[in-house]
Amino acid sequence: MVTQRLVSNFDTIFRAKAYFFLKKSIWKYLLFTLIMGYALPINELSPISSGLIYFVAVMILLWPLQYLSAKRFSKLINFDAIVEFNEQEIKLNHNNSNTVEVKDWNWVRVIEIKKERIWLALNEARPFAISIPKSKLSQSEIEFFKSKK
Repeated sequence: MVTQRLVSNFDTIFRAKAYFFLKKSIWKYLLFTLIMGYALPINELSPISSGLIYFVAVMILLWPLQYLSAKRFSKLINFDAIVEFNEQEIKLNHNNSNTVEVKDWNWVRVIEIKKERIWLALNEARPFAISIPKSKLSQSEIEFFKSKK
């Protein structure tokens, strides 16, 4: 069993937004801007150079939007819970509302074990993830998540 306190704040929300963006969306934007580079090359630049310039321009627009969205969402959401992960279920003890939710492991769509964090992408309509730093976990707790993968 693993027990962690999870609090939603700007840092955790922005980290999750960046995780999903880098995992999924960035490839779509890269492909789209490379196609734009072929369709609408900039002056005498090659299509690939044009596409990369378009890509940088899109990133310059999107990252501040990600930042502002995370800032806004962090003010709306008020998530503070002690989460217990065990073999059968996930129990969320909400500190701010004194309620308890019990979820089964189908609630977790994907578990990714990265170098410094464990990511649990959840089956929610809006992309949502739980990020747990490995530094807060013992080796047996890390092994628990590996077994649930």
